[in-house]
Amino acid sequence: MADQLQLESGVVLDARGAAWCGEAAVLALAGVQLGAAATPRAGGPSLALSALEDGIVRFSELLADYRPLRTVVLGSPLSGALSPPMLEHVLKSFVAAAACHGELVVVGSDPGQRLEAARQRWGLNLTLLPRLEAERWLFVEGDDASAEQARAWLAGRGREGWVVFNREHPVVTVARRLATPTRCPCFLVGPNRLCLPAYSPGVRGTELGTGEFQSPLAREAAWQQVVAIAGQRLLSLPLSEVTR
Repeated sequence: MADQLQLESGVVLDARGAAWCGEAAVLALAGVQLGAAATPRAGGPSLALSALEDGIVRFSELLADYRPLRTVVLGSPLSGALSPPMLEHVLKSFVAAAACHGELVVVGSDPGQRLEAARQRWGLNLTLLPRLEAERWLFVEGDDASAEQARAWLAGRGREGWVVFNREHPVVTVARRLATPTRCPCFLVGPNRLCLPAYSPGVRGTELGTGEFQSPLAREAAWQQVVAIAGQRLLSLPLSEVTR
């Protein structure tokens, strides 16, 4: 199993880019792009398909380690880089892997209703929701509309509620704890809020200290901790150590 960091009882960050919410038995991911591994490269379609299948194997291993009742993916996993036959293959494989351990829920917008169309066309066992509430957790995409809903939800939950969101895919340059300065995807942790990194490699994100946050939930948060993913390691950094 990859490196883990426990934020509090039952709340675990995983170096594979996932968050485990134990009391709700939810495994949360963001920035899942099923076509990210299929960009043109030397070796052609067979190599692209092999990379996609390697990604499904890694996803299956992650699920096997936690055995969630629900796997929550924040944001649409469709990138537009796949041909229709390859899209059908990888999407069916992704959904089947999640179904082995429970329900797959995709939270957020569905541009052009592509995912809903695929769900209906191929009979995919997944649920599409604008937001998901589970125990003391609220999972949202992090856009303006869901941010307003999240604020109202937190007002009614008090200190115990957590909002987990997408949108930023934050990255940080780690300068002091690695041999050379390295850009790493990272989790952002603050009171009642958790922003997830991109699960898939190559997904662009907001650079801490240089980029402007896209989500109101990130802009208004009092972030306290940055947890960087350096390979299979997790590095917990205070904000003062973030390269600016």
